[in-house]
Amino acid sequence: MKMKYLAGFGFGFVAAVAIGSAIAADKSGDAPPSTPPGITLIDVVKIVDSSANQYLWRRIGDAVGKPVYTFDEDAKAGKPTCVAECAKEFVPFPVAKGAKAMNDWTIAKRDDGVSQWAYQGQPLYYYTGADPEGVPETINISSIGAENPEFMDQGSKFFSPKAGWKRAAYTPEKTTVAPAEVELASLATGNGYGFVDAISKTVSYVLKSPPKDPSKWTPIYAPSVAQPLGEFTVMMREDGTKQWAYRGSPMYTYRGDYSTSDVNGLSEGAGIDVALALRHFMPAEVKIAVQDGRGPLLVTKTGMTVYTQSRQHLQYGGRETRDGYRYHYSEGKEVGTKGCDDVCLTTWRPVVAPANAKEAGFWEVATRSDGSKQWAYKGSPLYTYVGDKKPGDIEGNDIHIIIYGDPEGKRDLSITGGDVVGGKYVYGSGLYWHIAGLFY
Repeated sequence: MKMKYLAGFGFGFVAAVAIGSAIAADKSGDAPPSTPPGITLIDVVKIVDSSANQYLWRRIGDAVGKPVYTFDEDAKAGKPTCVAECAKEFVPFPVAKGAKAMNDWTIAKRDDGVSQWAYQGQPLYYYTGADPEGVPETINISSIGAENPEFMDQGSKFFSPKAGWKRAAYTPEKTTVAPAEVELASLATGNGYGFVDAISKTVSYVLKSPPKDPSKWTPIYAPSVAQPLGEFTVMMREDGTKQWAYRGSPMYTYRGDYSTSDVNGLSEGAGIDVALALRHFMPAEVKIAVQDGRGPLLVTKTGMTVYTQSRQHLQYGGRETRDGYRYHYSEGKEVGTKGCDDVCLTTWRPVVAPANAKEAGFWEVATRSDGSKQWAYKGSPLYTYVGDKKPGDIEGNDIHIIIYGDPEGKRDLSITGGDVVGGKYVYGSGLYWHIAGLFY
């Protein structure tokens, strides 16, 4: 299977190139991080049935994905107001030593001298009680009624432990200034939040030099009366029309892209970057690749395919849809590292995280039973497969490990969707291995 690598996501972008070709990072397109270290992002989904999840919104979590909350009274006062007894129930989200404020992330100073993180001016808190219905980020609408509109409201009773409190949502679109011709979007392939054409919804690029083949590129035109806006400026083209520029470079869409999961324009050479406003953290041990006919997926730094393990469930459209096999965050956390231990580790090798690894964005550090560290993406620990011999191999894809039962009750089959009979887990449907795609 031919595979293209999209390297250098932590420092801008490079061209997508075939296996064996040289890769050189272009740092000129660098964008600020989406979160500080120790702060994660979690996708909230609606569970329609066993076969489908619908993305709702994105929340903020701590290093292990635990929800954090905002207090309505803080917004009114312009400072943290949850103090004394209130702060025992809702504990301020502390700022790690040496951490610095950046873009939407600021450090709120409390009257008691404690520093806590704030996002878009809203101080963040932990809740010490039991989290409400839908924790940590899923809602099963079969239990609340498919027509109930409250499942779409992050401030509803399903996510609020107490009146006046809400789970903190990650909403960069609220503070990102952009002209009407483009929109901010979550770009899985781009590993961040970038701009797309407002009409076609295809990815916007910035080019450091004129395109080699202008027929492949469409300028993002600016109105004749357009004025600079935030980090956007207006450039005059040779034909007298105006074009938007982002951070000093002209903006284009690529005619070979068909959706926001395409970044085929990166294959046109150096000096081409996705117009990113924010970049997500990416561990040094992992990078993004694209296979022909598939969406983006994760590979190791040596190019070996990376896999996730989840419970087996039906997925309409087939398991080989363009965006890949989708699982929700809590499912990945529930399976965790216990989904592959003992003999399993002779076939599946954990993607090891360094001892000093720090969580950020969609990435967490899972600790295995032997104390070793393993990278987890969107709640699910990552592995490579021993049957893959070279970059581009996907021999581990679509493997269903059926677990018929455990008469002695020694194995916890709850992670496979098993049941309890006589106080013992006695059967389960099995676990499913799939290439680690990037979705939502």
